[in-house]
Amino acid sequence: MLRAADDLLMDVGFQAMTVGAIAERADVAKQTIYRWWRSKVDILLDVLEEDLRDPSFWPELPHHPHAALERYVTHVGTVFTESPTGRVLFVLIGHALHDPATATALRGEVLRPQRQYDRARIQAALPSRPGGAASRHHADQLLDLVVGAAFHRAFMTGRPLDTRFVRQLAGAVLALRDGVPPPGAPFPAPSV
Repeated sequence: MLRAADDLLMDVGFQAMTVGAIAERADVAKQTIYRWWRSKVDILLDVLEEDLRDPSFWPELPHHPHAALERYVTHVGTVFTESPTGRVLFVLIGHALHDPATATALRGEVLRPQRQYDRARIQAALPSRPGGAASRHHADQLLDLVVGAAFHRAFMTGRPLDTRFVRQLAGAVLALRDGVPPPGAPFPAPSV
């Protein structure tokens, strides 16, 4: 049923997608869907959660910090611009802007656990910095820089992130991690 909802969203879009159409695509009774979910939004929340929890969805990160960040940023950018998962995410973000219950569910059930997973990946990719290992707070700040920049670029252009942007973003984040101004920075790096 989740795959049917995902496929239907890609084929007809959120507005045209109905619980009845999902049931028809999944070849189940509409009542079967309502036994598990209250609405198409609830189904999409589960679709997103299932996609993000699938270990095969996330690439293995190399041991070198710069290469690890580049691979992570590239993958996140691809998710935002080219994947059904990104489409589901953007639909849910749009719906959450007008529906507080969707916003609460999206943040609490999907994005908060995803942030914990991403934080662990960032801490593993950037195991230490001058003065010791990255703290949770420091990892959260680095994660905000990486994902925020990737999200903004992907949303603004609608295209995959270019190699130059990915390389510069990884370099800037590592420079900030180490307290060194990125090359060409007009002023000292802020403390993160």
